[in-house]
Amino acid sequence: MSENGVATNGEAEFETEDEALQVLLDADIDKVMAGLDRIVEAAPSYEKLFMRWQRQHWSTEDFDFTTDIEQWNDPELMSPEEKKFMLFGFSQFFLGEERVTVELLPFAIAAPTHEAKAFLTTQISDEAKHMVFFDRFYREVLGMKAADIGAQLEAQRVNVNKDWETLFDGILHDCAERLRLDPTDFPALVRGVTVYMIVIEGTLALTGARFIVKAMKQREWLPGFTAGFTAVNRDESRHVGFGVKFLADAIKDDPANAQIVQDTLKECLPIAPLVFAPEWVDDPYSFQTPFYHSSEVFEYAMKSLSKKLAAMGLDPAMLAGDPA
Repeated sequence: MSENGVATNGEAEFETEDEALQVLLDADIDKVMAGLDRIVEAAPSYEKLFMRWQRQHWSTEDFDFTTDIEQWNDPELMSPEEKKFMLFGFSQFFLGEERVTVELLPFAIAAPTHEAKAFLTTQISDEAKHMVFFDRFYREVLGMKAADIGAQLEAQRVNVNKDWETLFDGILHDCAERLRLDPTDFPALVRGVTVYMIVIEGTLALTGARFIVKAMKQREWLPGFTAGFTAVNRDESRHVGFGVKFLADAIKDDPANAQIVQDTLKECLPIAPLVFAPEWVDDPYSFQTPFYHSSEVFEYAMKSLSKKLAAMGLDPAMLAGDPA
């Protein structure tokens, strides 16, 4: 039985066997984002998130880069300014995938239930796959050769900005270190999930990906990369669904956890929007890219974050006054 599309178990009821999953399988990035909203609102169990992982497998070798190679090497198709900005965005994602792969293990060890641990182990696998996908793209399409993935990543560090380093090498690493030293520190896990799944994945990565994919599709550029990157973000949507459910449950169990989430957002949000800004722009809060204006990105990111806070039982008004 259901009422207004909500099942008796409190999860959203879909007309098909798994309507949310079907939406995420769509190649339209806006439908992927809409699917994330549906997942967040449904608050599926860790078991259902695990089952979605089993049904959404893909391989880094699934995507044909033939057209991508031709386009990237066509001097008439993309301007140097467009390529420069694209490389900035690609590199922030590539290095970000490596960071979240390395830092997630202490989260899985610290997870309080076997169901949560099981899902987080799937996420470690996902993040590693994303890193390998980007490595393949850099080698085959961008023509950037390196001895191994580590050397490839190191060569791209010049493309990320200082705020990226503060968030990933500073705050995220600190979260992982605290959990590594004491896996029983639940407040540290609440902080870590807020940083990892809500700020980095849910607010920054999915927003950045949405604008990259839309720009590529509008121009019919890099179809192999676009298909692969959409698959990456189907995975990220699942990860964010985990984070929202985990924090919603934590807040219900102990309202003090809401303050941890709020304090963590206050720590991250002055830094997070600046991750979108290349080092060469004059004003990191207002700049024009070859594809969109920064105001569009900031607005989308904050709306996305507000939806997640509401699903966690928090008032999005807490974001008032934070720069974006």
